[in-house]
Amino acid sequence: MSLDKRPKAVLMILDGMGLNEDPKSSATTAKQMPYVHSLMQQYGYARLHASGTPVGLDEGKAGNSEVGHLTIGAGKVLLSTLARVREGYHSGDWEQSSAWNNSDFSKPLHVAGILSDAGVHAHWETLMMAADLGIKKGFPAVYIHAFLDGTDSQAGTAPRMLAELQQAIKDNGSDKIILASVMGRKWSADRAENWDLTEYCRDALMGRIEGKAFSLEDLEQHLANSPSEADFPYAFLPGGMPVAAGETLILTNHRADRISQLAKVMNDECHVIAMVELKHEATPIEDVFFPTLPLNGGLIDVLNEQGFRTTRLSEQCKFPHVTYFINGMQADESAKGVEVATIPDAEILGNPLMSIKLLETEMQKIMQDETAGQVLIVNVPNLDQVGHQGSLDAASKAGVAVDALVRKVVAWAKEHGWQLLITADHGNADVMVDPQGRPMGSHSSNNVPMLAIPFDGKTVQWKKETGVLTNVAASFLTLLGTDYPDTMSESLITLN
Repeated sequence: MSLDKRPKAVLMILDGMGLNEDPKSSATTAKQMPYVHSLMQQYGYARLHASGTPVGLDEGKAGNSEVGHLTIGAGKVLLSTLARVREGYHSGDWEQSSAWNNSDFSKPLHVAGILSDAGVHAHWETLMMAADLGIKKGFPAVYIHAFLDGTDSQAGTAPRMLAELQQAIKDNGSDKIILASVMGRKWSADRAENWDLTEYCRDALMGRIEGKAFSLEDLEQHLANSPSEADFPYAFLPGGMPVAAGETLILTNHRADRISQLAKVMNDECHVIAMVELKHEATPIEDVFFPTLPLNGGLIDVLNEQGFRTTRLSEQCKFPHVTYFINGMQADESAKGVEVATIPDAEILGNPLMSIKLLETEMQKIMQDETAGQVLIVNVPNLDQVGHQGSLDAASKAGVAVDALVRKVVAWAKEHGWQLLITADHGNADVMVDPQGRPMGSHSSNNVPMLAIPFDGKTVQWKKETGVLTNVAASFLTLLGTDYPDTMSESLITLN
């Protein structure tokens, strides 16, 4: 097929749209998103697994945006970064890593990361694995600095997870591992260059902030008056020590985006070792335990080989997901295809629409281009970002806004001849209230939808109505009339 006769197609990822029709907890029902649900009835859809072992995560673990976009882009199950970390710990590869070599083993080791059981950006077990290896490597003491979650993991779970961490320290049997400080993740996890937040975390870790002695009562009081533990202020614990010049700090987040800023400022103060390669050139590659393993043969590779021009679009918070992650962690320009200017992040609190109007404007401009052989990959972040607030009302407003955007995109697709595949990377806004009736702002394990809508006179036949995110790539290529490699999971559709 010549390039000028090839179809154009949009891959539209409604971030955080899981399937749940319970009106008491879901912001993604037919009430908030009637048009999307009408498309599901008109064209059919598949329910896709986006969590747990089908996407390479632990059994029962909710999916996340990194894994979701990696899986969509790869078209197959991948070993998650957390799984790589665990495997490296048990095999001895982490202990033998050359990234330890620049450390001064005569000085204390510091280990810092998000205290979470969700495994999205970090996991509390990684704090303990790093601390245990620090003792084995001969550091005289290991000080743990815990960043409380309440975003990826359910708000209010910090007391339980702190207790589990302290029990794990006790079970380790070494009196050289000490919980030194606690603070909310807000200060360490900024990725929008709000350097004042990052500098607060740096100053806390370096002992430049006076802080208070930590008490469980203070944490519980904070939780009673705040949406979550994410903004709990710095507090120190007995026997702990701040980071000092010349000492080594391991940052245990296994996802780069929410730890890169902290690594950058801490590298001016001490020797930083990261779990993965970071943004901002924050840590030299020789100081990374688990360097990136780029993936080949995925969706973007096929599109490039077939000569399709790809354009990526999202707000800044999700732009890495429609570039770096969906590319299979390939950062070179040839893998990225054509990009448009990133839409700046909007204030989320009290603004469930975020920057959806800017997203709409950019989508319309791109879809009015009559050039054949184009692919637009877009992430609509509202249901995830607003969903993290734990407010059913706010998430419902986000759902209404996303539904309105989809309606317009379908109209532009019909007018300008674009094929359309709509899906999601994981659930979030579909469960805004937990079984106990409490607000819930963390990801869900519910299935996500996949809709395939052709506008070239053809019809979609569904081979299966259930699948996994791994089926998205091949299904999208089928919609484009392009073969997919045998390494990908099968397409769920045929075109007639």
